[in-house]
Amino acid sequence: MAVRRLGWDRNPMRRTTDRIQVLLRAVLLALFVLGGPIATAYVGHAVYASGLRTGRVQAAAWHRAPALVLDARPIITVWRHPAGIGRHATLSVRWTTPQGPSRTGEITGRAGAVPGSFVTVWIDKAGRLTHPPQSRANVADHVIAAMALTASALTLLLCAVCRVASLVLDRYRLARWEADWLAVEPQWTKRR
Repeated sequence: MAVRRLGWDRNPMRRTTDRIQVLLRAVLLALFVLGGPIATAYVGHAVYASGLRTGRVQAAAWHRAPALVLDARPIITVWRHPAGIGRHATLSVRWTTPQGPSRTGEITGRAGAVPGSFVTVWIDKAGRLTHPPQSRANVADHVIAAMALTASALTLLLCAVCRVASLVLDRYRLARWEADWLAVEPQWTKRR
């Protein structure tokens, strides 16, 4: 029964294109089942290694500096957090660069920061504000996103290949049917 459903029986009405289509679908399914985990693991490993390397380079090039909070404005959001509104605030801060002069800028920080208190900021060698170096948690988030994207892209690609192949085979089948009908139709309808 399964052989018949798959199209591998000895039915004389079964065309070669039907068998090709079944074989193609089996190959694409095998590629998905075997190639999917391999592709996602490869991409996940590459993103993980690259992310750790980037984090190490950033940590070596940037450093922390104490910054004086000049002003704190709560960030207003559309949704409410369980612990209250506005857990974060835009902080205007002043810090001293490695070369000596002080600079001011804005960062996102805790809503509880008050003017006159100190926070830690990350700066580059030129003394400009930057974000903290990439952490392992950030890398893990990027790995998960890349693996999900890879699995989705592979699924879409294989589905597109299957669909295009089906369309090509259907066109071929219809062309063959038309040619056969043009040969047989005059005999059936007695038209010449």
